[in-house]
Amino acid sequence: MSPTEAGFSAVALGLSGGGVFLLRRAWRDRTPAGGRWAPLGGVTLVAGLIAWIVAFGAEIGVAYSLTWISLVAALAIAPFVEVRNRRGRAARVGVLDPSDRPSRAWRGWMRALLAGPLAGLAAMGLGLGWAVSGPGVEPDRLILGGLMVPLLWAGGMAWTLSDHRIFRALAVLVGAAALGFGFALAPLVLGG
Repeated sequence: MSPTEAGFSAVALGLSGGGVFLLRRAWRDRTPAGGRWAPLGGVTLVAGLIAWIVAFGAEIGVAYSLTWISLVAALAIAPFVEVRNRRGRAARVGVLDPSDRPSRAWRGWMRALLAGPLAGLAAMGLGLGWAVSGPGVEPDRLILGGLMVPLLWAGGMAWTLSDHRIFRALAVLVGAAALGFGFALAPLVLGG
C-alpha cells in the first residue's frame, strides 16, 4: 500500500465512522436543533465513500465502505441495547397501524398504487440507472442492477405502507424513479 492509499484509507475510516456517529447523534437528539446532524452525517458518509473509492477503486472501495459503516454502526448501537424480560411482556392489543387517523377509501387506494406500481417503477428506474451508469464493468453493473430491483421494490413497499404521510412517500418514489431513469438515459442524451 502506497503512502497516498494509506492516507486516503485513514481519512476514509475517519469520515465513515464520523458520519455514523453524527447520524446516531441526530437519532438521539429529537429536538429541532438536533435535526442539523442528520444532513451533516449523510454528507460525511458520502465523503467517506468517495475517500474509500479513491483509495481502493470503485469495486473494493464500496465494499470496504459498507463493511466499515456496518461495523461502526454496530459498535455505536451496542451500548444502548436493552434486553427485556419475555415473561413480563404485555399482550398485543390488535394490529399496528401506521396512522391513528380514521381510514379513508382514497388513502387505501393511494397506498396500494404507491406500494405496488410506483414503488416497482422507482426500483426499476434505480436498477436500470445503476446497470447503465453505475461504477464497475458492464457484467457486474447488469447483475447488481438486476439484483437491486426486487430489494428496492420490497423496501419501497414496506416503507410506503408503514409511513403515515402518503404525499411524502409519493414525492420520494417519484424522485427516485426520475433519478434512476435520468441516470439510465443520461448516456443517450449526452451522447456517451
